[in-house]
Amino acid sequence: MKNCIPTSVCALALAALLSASGVGPAWSAGTSAANDYPTDERADYVFACMASNGQSRKVLEQCSCSIDVIASIIPYEDYVTAETILSMRQVGGEKGAIRCF
Repeated sequence: MKNCIPTSVCALALAALLSASGVGPAWSAGTSAANDYPTDERADYVFACMASNGQSRKVLEQCSCSIDVIASIIPYEDYVTAETILSMRQVGGEKGAIRCF
């Protein structure tokens, strides 16, 4: 396995959020479900990761490894849910509050 960025803020936040919510792998290790992430979503993750960690070839490889690890752990639908929750938490004030009706 490549040398992934272990301290990627997004990867750590997703892992913490998903472990707290009890979400886990939805398939066996032998399936190809890790390939269900759209290419543009993987690219967006890598661009954001590189913006946070540097613009070198090494960081590119580490960030692409990071999203591969996330994709091997959680299905894409759960990733979208977690990403939405994390982005909502960054909004301040009443607009950032999560309400249950």
